[in-house]
Parts: sequence; C-alpha cells; structure tokens
Amino acid sequence: MFSYGSGGLYVLIALGVAAVGVLAAGFVLHKTPLKPPFDFGAVDALIGIVYGILLAILVLFAAGHYSNAMDHADQEATALNDMYKAAGPLPPTLRDEIRHNVVCYAREKIELEWPDLRKSTGEGSPVVFARTRELGQLVENAAAAHPENLTISTLFQANLQRGTSRQLVLDDSRPQLPGPLWFVVILGIGIVVFLLSLRYWEERAHLAAALATSLLLLLAMVGAIAELDRPFASLIGLQPRSMEAVLTSVVQSSSGGRAALAPCNDGTQLASRVRSGAAASTP
Repeated sequence: MFSYGSGGLYVLIALGVAAVGVLAAGFVLHKTPLKPPFDFGAVDALIGIVYGILLAILVLFAAGHYSNAMDHADQEATALNDMYKAAGPLPPTLRDEIRHNVVCYAREKIELEWPDLRKSTGEGSPVVFARTRELGQLVENAAAAHPENLTISTLFQANLQRGTSRQLVLDDSRPQLPGPLWFVVILGIGIVVFLLSLRYWEERAHLAAALATSLLLLLAMVGAIAELDRPFASLIGLQPRSMEAVLTSVVQSSSGGRAALAPCNDGTQLASRVRSGAAASTP
C-alpha cells in the first residue's frame, strides 16, 4: 500500500506536510507579532485557482497515461491474435511452430510479465524477451523461405506491431509524473493547511471542519493521481484481459491444431538459451 510511487505513500507524505502546516501556523501566531484576524481573501482566491488548475491538469495527464497503457496492452494482444491467424496458410510444420510460440507468448505475458509490470520499473520478463526473439526469428525465416507469399507480409507487420506495443506497455508501467510536480502538489497542500490554520486558529471547531473537508478532497485527488500514474500496480491496476481473450479465441478456433496448444518449454531455459546465442554471436 505504501510502496514507492503508490497513492498511499503520497497521501502519507501529504498528511505529514499538512501537520507541518498546522505547526507552522501555531509558531507564527505564538512567536511573531502577527495576530488574528487575518484577511487572506485575495491570496486564498489566487492559491485556490492556481492549485485547482494544477490538480486538474495532473488528473487529465494521469488519466491519459492510464488510458494509453490500456490501449497499448489491447494493441499488443490484437497484434498477437493477428499473428496466430496470419500463420494459417503457411506449411503445417511452420504454421504450428509459429502458433505454438504465439500461445506461449500469451501465457508467459500473463503469468510472468504482468507481475513485472506491477512493479512499475519498466522492466519486462526475460522469458518474454526470449520468446520475442524466438518468435521474431521464426517470422524472419518464414519470410526468407516464402518471399512470394503475401500472407508473410501480414505476419511480419503483425509481429512488428506486437513488438512496438509491448515496448510501449513496458514504458507505460513506469510512473510518468516528474518529482518536481509532486513537490509542488504536496507543497500546495501545506500552504492551504497553513492559511486555513491561520484563519481559524481561534475557532477550533471551524478549524477542524475546514481541515477535514479540505484535506479529504485534496488527499483523494493526490491518491487518485498517483494511482492513475501507475496503470498496472495501482488499486485500479489493469488486468491482462486482452491476452486472456486471445488465449480463449485460440482455444475456440484450434480444432485440428492441437500442436499450438501443447505445453510450453521451460521459460528459464529458453531465456538462457537465447542469451547464450546472443553472446555467441557478439563479435
């Protein structure tokens, strides 16, 4: 709940800053010549407008990030489904091998890479990276062996789209809002609490009501922005439903093509074998 970049963490930080704002107001009232009543009408209006605009922009930005992550995940699944279908006219052995790797890719994406996406580091699963290379090699071999086959073009383009979408998904898993913006947001909460405390310090019931309502709204906004900015790791994190739909579609259309649904080889060994091959080919 309080992991790095989570909504809970930012809410906790904001509460700490709000407490500092209350303490700062008490210090000003007791240790300086400034005494109530205070008239901050113009200042309150300026801060309210500027801070409200900032929060609105950040909500739109974070919501756009979440929406983009959803679209890119759907595009990856769609491209993978296109690859499965495009392999149909190929010779049976090549067709089954490509389709089997497509199915394994979908399984490994769900079981291995999706948990990595929830870490919000932008790093994918080594097994899926290895499966990507194997799948790409099969498509390249098919293109070399059947250059006259128009189906190969569709297969090749679908594989390119799958690779592009996967990279975008990995990028989307990282929080996009920069630290300086979060600093301004949290600082703004401290300033709002400070001004409210100065205004209502002598009226504790009014102060409690003002702080409770204001903080409830502001903390909800901060939590929502942080959660939307981590599309896969948040409380409303995306689920691999598109990939699951691809597997369902494959199962429903796999009559006579059971080879595609065979158990996948060990992912760790595949990743190790691909890394070894890459190292051996490096001059």
